[in-house]
Amino acid sequence: MKDRRLNKEFLEEFKPYDFSKIIENKIFLVGSITKAKEEFIKIESILQILYNKRVSICSVDGLLNKNMFSKEEWTILQDIALEKLKDHNAILVLDVENYIGNETREEIEYARDILNKPIYYLSELKKEN
Repeated sequence: MKDRRLNKEFLEEFKPYDFSKIIENKIFLVGSITKAKEEFIKIESILQILYNKRVSICSVDGLLNKNMFSKEEWTILQDIALEKLKDHNAILVLDVENYIGNETREEIEYARDILNKPIYYLSELKKEN
């Protein structure tokens, strides 16, 4: 392999963030699929390859094709996301543009209030200048 996925150009976008603050090993990514689609994909690779974390999201198909699901199908995926949270040590909220939608709020509240899981926010991982 002559090129690397996590090359300097790829990583430059995330240089301002300190992912080493995430101490848990099994991380569940949550956030708006419409606002943070690229971040889901890139941060998953960064956390796995550079930080040796086991990272999951609810649904790859949901991430790539949200608009193709019926309301009922999307509800099922959201219920599965809440179940998947049980298997993870912490969640990372991809609050791109400081946006947190209703489904993400539900996941945060469930992780915090029911499961007592640590919650990290991408915006809070930003390094001080």
